[in-house]
Amino acid sequence: MRDSKATSTTEQIRDLELVDWVDEEPSLRGMALKDGLRVREPYKSFRKLYDAIIEHGPLLYATSSADAIFVAASEPFDGDILAIRHSGRNVRRFLIREDHFEGQYGSFSNCLDHILSNNAVDCEIELEHLFDLADKLQLSPSKIDPKRDYSRLEVDIVAALQLIRTMEKVSGNEGEYTPEFEIGYCVGRLFSSAQNFATLEPDALKAREYEKSYKERGKKGKSRDRKEARLDHLFECMKHLIQQNPALSRLKPLDVARLACQDAASQNPKLWTQGRGQLEHYLTCFASESKYRKAYYELFPETG
Repeated sequence: MRDSKATSTTEQIRDLELVDWVDEEPSLRGMALKDGLRVREPYKSFRKLYDAIIEHGPLLYATSSADAIFVAASEPFDGDILAIRHSGRNVRRFLIREDHFEGQYGSFSNCLDHILSNNAVDCEIELEHLFDLADKLQLSPSKIDPKRDYSRLEVDIVAALQLIRTMEKVSGNEGEYTPEFEIGYCVGRLFSSAQNFATLEPDALKAREYEKSYKERGKKGKSRDRKEARLDHLFECMKHLIQQNPALSRLKPLDVARLACQDAASQNPKLWTQGRGQLEHYLTCFASESKYRKAYYELFPETG
């Protein structure tokens, strides 16, 4: 943290990722479904993939366990592709280079399988990224300024630079054990931590300030009230649709909920400024909470 006062024992941020519900439309999947150009089969080569990204924008492959987003990398890696793998709260980044593509993957299908795999453990971004970030922050592995208030990000980068310097000095003879693997692994994990701090710390600080004001204004109770209101409104709209057309009860509840949510948002737009991306969560409430359970299963006797 850059603000030393913000890291006291009582106010320390324990988790730097902000995890919250978002509407479907602004999500990556939502935007892909709404405005995306569907890819019917994987691209045949690195160049065809890169040209397609330049023409159409970021490419999203979404599965039930992980999403992979491919974007054209910026300076100093023009011409390369940056792949970002999201799986729950875990994020990993891979630099895909055209000159290494054939030897490393052979085909884009293999590349995609590798990135989506839980076993993908190769280095997350080439060391040039680390050195570039260190230069911008004016950090050195040997010159430590005792007057400088180093952030956690800066400490991790300096540690990574020091480990790299140690690794460069290691030279083991054949048959002798050298700690290069462990050093390389530590550098990779430190830089991964540095990336998280660089990309997530600003959002985390905003989240903490928001949470503080949220509590002060007493909005948590209001939020629960609005959720209850959305649940009631959505259930009434689903019930109305099935009463108007009983055949809808044979559809999957989620399909009916999507139609009902459109009606609900039209009837009360202020209530539905958020929450439209939580339909599966709402259906779980309908199926489990005593307030809705009996009526819910009466609406969907076959599919509920």
